[in-house]
Amino acid sequence: MKFIAYNVRDDEIPFVKDWGKQNGIEVDYSTDTLNLDTVSEADGFDGISGLQTIPYDAELFAKMKELGISMLSLRNVGLDNVDLIAAKQNGVTVTNVPAYSPASIAEFAVTLALMVNRKVGYMYNQLHDLGEFHMASDFMGRLMSNSTVGVVGTGRIGREAIKMFAGLGANVIAYDKFPMKDSDLPFKYVDSLDDILDQADVVDLHMPGLPENDHLFDEKAFKRMKDSAILINTARGSIVDTPAMINALKSGEIAGAGIDTLEHESADLQNSRSTAMVEAEDVLELSKMPNVIVTPHSAFHTDEAVKNMVDISLNNLKAKLSGGEVENLAK
Repeated sequence: MKFIAYNVRDDEIPFVKDWGKQNGIEVDYSTDTLNLDTVSEADGFDGISGLQTIPYDAELFAKMKELGISMLSLRNVGLDNVDLIAAKQNGVTVTNVPAYSPASIAEFAVTLALMVNRKVGYMYNQLHDLGEFHMASDFMGRLMSNSTVGVVGTGRIGREAIKMFAGLGANVIAYDKFPMKDSDLPFKYVDSLDDILDQADVVDLHMPGLPENDHLFDEKAFKRMKDSAILINTARGSIVDTPAMINALKSGEIAGAGIDTLEHESADLQNSRSTAMVEAEDVLELSKMPNVIVTPHSAFHTDEAVKNMVDISLNNLKAKLSGGEVENLAK
């Protein structure tokens, strides 16, 4: 039994090697993303571990079938870039890592909210763009303890975010199509997303990138939000209509944003060895706004999360290919 992991970053390599040593299983790795041009690297291996934002499409699964590979084990949660129907048709089992470190992502969302709320971008721009270093009226922020935070999505990550925002003294409200029946967390459900838009000073997204959530935050939603509100997105870029968000930021319909994930992310975004200059117009435009913090899909990136992503992905492969019970099957 031997596995190959694709798109492995430098920080993942020690965990990949440690897992292989502890389990007595050969695990090779590639720095390439998994696509039609690179899948041949998996010839002779029993299963693949993958992590990328670009698609796993029907042609790729057909090629995996040709190579006799029956399993793709993701090192992440999201399945929106996976053609699960094609995987099933080609006899390829797909698993994911449903919870590698919810606290890591929630903590980053809170970090972005605090940075935008306390005008850190304005301070950074003053020093680095103007070469000045002093107090300014633009730097006046707001206390999180005087704010209402609206958490959209109360899954594992959303629940961690609720605890953290409440710990800062915020009044936390939340919306989810499928609310928890019982919870002792310090928040209150509202009846609709519109209630979040109407009431929240901070709107924090933790919902999946399902088709029904595409552009849920569009021009209409931004017009409904308070002009003093900020948007935090560490979930999926497809949830937010990026041009509409940029227009809302420019026009003052919303006060700021903390954005860790954008629509149409390139494969290069997850390439930790890349030295490519930024060409994406939306990233360039957002980066020039002092009321915006934009980061390269890094909310998950802690040592705990990386270890869990590697270990759980490879454990899923081991279970399937040794005939054991497979957890985390993608549906």
